[in-house]
Amino acid sequence: MWACDSALTTTAVNSYQAAGPLFVQTLQTFLAAQCALAGDHLWPADALDSVVQDPNYDFIVVGAGSAGAVVANRLSEVPNWKVLLIEAGGNPTVATETPQIFYNNIGTTEDWGYKTVPQEGACLAYKELSCAWPRGKTLGGCSSINGMFYVRANKVDYDQWAAQGNPGWSYDEVLPYFMKSENYSGKINENTHLYHGNGGYLNVQNNDDLHDFEKLLLNAIGETGIRVVDDINTDFQMGATKASTTIKDGIRHSTARAFLAPIKDRKNLHVLKNALVTKILFEPGSNVVSGILVNKNGRDIVVNANKEVVVSSGAINTPQLLLLSGIGPNEHLKLFNIDVKADLPVGENLQDHLFVPFLFSLPGTFKVDGELIANQVIEYMLNNTGPLSITSPHRVISFFNTTDRNAVSPNIQFHYLVFLPQLYKYVDYFGLHGLNTEVQEKARELNRDNILIIAYVGLLSPKSKGKIVLKSNDPNEHPLIYANYFTEHDDLNAVIEGYKQHIYELSKSKVFQTIGIKQVWIDLDACKKYEKSSDEFLECYSRHMTFSLYHPSGTAKMGPSSDESTVVDSELRVKNFENLRVIDASIMPDIVKGNTNAPVIMIAEKGADLIKKSWFNTHTEL
Repeated sequence: MWACDSALTTTAVNSYQAAGPLFVQTLQTFLAAQCALAGDHLWPADALDSVVQDPNYDFIVVGAGSAGAVVANRLSEVPNWKVLLIEAGGNPTVATETPQIFYNNIGTTEDWGYKTVPQEGACLAYKELSCAWPRGKTLGGCSSINGMFYVRANKVDYDQWAAQGNPGWSYDEVLPYFMKSENYSGKINENTHLYHGNGGYLNVQNNDDLHDFEKLLLNAIGETGIRVVDDINTDFQMGATKASTTIKDGIRHSTARAFLAPIKDRKNLHVLKNALVTKILFEPGSNVVSGILVNKNGRDIVVNANKEVVVSSGAINTPQLLLLSGIGPNEHLKLFNIDVKADLPVGENLQDHLFVPFLFSLPGTFKVDGELIANQVIEYMLNNTGPLSITSPHRVISFFNTTDRNAVSPNIQFHYLVFLPQLYKYVDYFGLHGLNTEVQEKARELNRDNILIIAYVGLLSPKSKGKIVLKSNDPNEHPLIYANYFTEHDDLNAVIEGYKQHIYELSKSKVFQTIGIKQVWIDLDACKKYEKSSDEFLECYSRHMTFSLYHPSGTAKMGPSSDESTVVDSELRVKNFENLRVIDASIMPDIVKGNTNAPVIMIAEKGADLIKKSWFNTHTEL
């Protein structure tokens, strides 16, 4: 992207003078709009010079993603605490900040580009037999590339965490931390103040702006027996709704924009970007953390932490860093000649929400073309308005339990995407994820002259668990991700029941039949021998068309010290170590029943508060 430096901008514009004054004026306008949207001046400056001059900090936060940006903000609220935040990526871009095109961030420099290890029985329709696991590599992390859904998950999730030996993590105890970060601009009723906060850093948008397709979907979903509700971010989650989104004034409200941009000039917060932390360091002969080793521009730098190192690198990078530092399964570390500091189950307990997409089509004469896209881009760049400024019409979600219609917690979540005819030319959904040529060609054919509705059946409570392990002791080499999807057959059964009890019923709804929406299939050669909608066909289809909902969790499990399956305690301190915590999705004992970004922000708010309470209440040197 263009830097928002006046001299550079002038040089760029002058190089096009021969194109004529109208073109130059247009270019100037677009450069100014781009700078206003995602210019370097919006974000904290890179602190390399400061780190080199004085590599001593009170707190080092590793990872500036959904959790790390929040933790760094809250810790630096204490004026005499010097805080360093380290991010492997750089600043957000125009592409990350534009809500509607979030899928196009897959495979960019802002995505780590992870893929799962090939396995039997899942991800079989991918070119490499590996599911794509997009992870944010930029300020804001995954909150800068995700779908912007603000979903807090289920009350039961947090009560179960507490019941497993984690005091302070019940729903009633974490609710204030959800509310603390929130600036809610949504529907107001008599109970709003009980569940939503105003004045927090994070804008949560839920306005009465239903798209026609969102209305259609909610009406059809209501016919299937799922009730339509205004707000699922209360103590009762079940039902269908138009989801709240983390958007403000037509721009993605990532944790970078919400928690870092407003404090970019805070003197006691330094941010080191495009830098990879390669190792956690310890005082000689002890398990007391002293700092970190970070590589920036090919140079290794030792940075000292006077108080704590907080690892907020996410459920893949956090276990990788811990393992490289000698914290993890003894036998695994020995394979790479890594000195074992503590034998802990780091990287185990990996959980993710998989989903399987099912398709509906509606003949459409209106097609997406270059002129339409160009006009939308112009409107957005100049005014931050129009279709690119929101995620509509993709905001409808619903929560459902296939085993008990009266249950208070779901086991399935449905998402619904709407693709206008020929949208694949501009958002190559299946290509971006790495599906094979057969799937891409057949999906494009379905979308050529038809509106496609893609309904996800998302598995919320997987019994199958995977693991993260090192591929080598090179920190620049991606770790191995064993997703282990469908290794427990109950997970497959839940997806099949989700199809039968909702997707199939949706196809029979009066709304769909009246309009002419019909279910269609990507007719996979591998599944043609089975009758459509039979259990055998649905199993074959699900094992081929497996997707990640991008919610990896659990790889540094929280729990009581007596539980050998845990890595951190209820205050997020790594067992057997001093001055080391993990604050991100890794600590989830069990993955929550819903999108994970809002819960991770809550974990960060609570984690930062735990640190403050620990140092103010038990330490004399502040």
